Amino acid sequence: MKKNLTLRILTLAAALLVALVTLASCSAEAPMGDMAPSLSPDQNTAGGMEGGNADGTLSGGLNGDYDRKIIRTVTMSCETKAYDDAITTVMTALNAYGGYVEASNTTGTGFEDVKHSERRATYTLRVPAEKLDAFLEDLRKDEGIRILSQNATSDEITATYYDTVSRLETLQAEKASLTAMLEGFTDYSDITSMLKVQERLYDVIEEIEALQTKLNLYDGQVAMSTVHLTLREVIVYTEVVDPDPTFGQRVKDAFVESWTDFGRGWQNFFVWLIEAFPTLLVVVGIHAGIFFIIYGSVKRGRKKRAAREAAMAAARAARENAMRGENK
Repeated sequence: MKKNLTLRILTLAAALLVALVTLASCSAEAPMGDMAPSLSPDQNTAGGMEGGNADGTLSGGLNGDYDRKIIRTVTMSCETKAYDDAITTVMTALNAYGGYVEASNTTGTGFEDVKHSERRATYTLRVPAEKLDAFLEDLRKDEGIRILSQNATSDEITATYYDTVSRLETLQAEKASLTAMLEGFTDYSDITSMLKVQERLYDVIEEIEALQTKLNLYDGQVAMSTVHLTLREVIVYTEVVDPDPTFGQRVKDAFVESWTDFGRGWQNFFVWLIEAFPTLLVVVGIHAGIFFIIYGSVKRGRKKRAAREAAMAAARAARENAMRGENK
């Protein structure tokens, strides 16, 4: 009975300690509960975010003590006539602003190659958020890169971020309390209670590690913006046409495109012919050799057949002459 009473007292003391630490952490910072409504939906997603109050605090209960957490992502589609120079421009600007290539993929061999294959590069770039606008401006100013489309988005995660921070601090306080309980455990005859406290401590540690990993991911996404860049090599820049062209314009475009395709098709044919000429020469030589072998065999067969027929005719003539001589 005395043991059970002691265990109840320890459990109640631990619960009170956790409650006090939680209240202390909540009172030291702005209330997390006010973060639920967070940010207004009409906030700008390009550079700065709108929706702030006149006194400098953020709408939705977030005051100036909180740094806004915004994940910026840009998707660009570009084309160039000078592929190698354009790649050099992108990489030079990326290094100058402290960015790096997270992923890349290249295809094609170039228009100078006999296969006449356009080159295309797809990059996932990470650029420091505060230098993203300058990096994009450098690409826009380069005359060798033509931007066909650009889409920029900003994901506001301020409320989610600080809610995660609050949960992490609460769990850390609970971890400290549980650790103190284990260190102060003296009644080893009640091993079941100690194991329950230890099991809860392990669960708390696992949750802390998961939340810390999540915060690290958020920090990386906020600090380094993402740029999805596609760069395509072209001979002629894509013509920007009226989204609703007239009938005459459509006829003109179709006529020009048909002749362009016709000329390019013949060019590709002659290039293929030159590339395949050695193979064609070998194939023609093999077929010519087979033809002459068959032709010579047929010719010899005809001569032999003619010789046999001549011999048979001579033999018949001799027999007929012999028969005539006997009749006489």
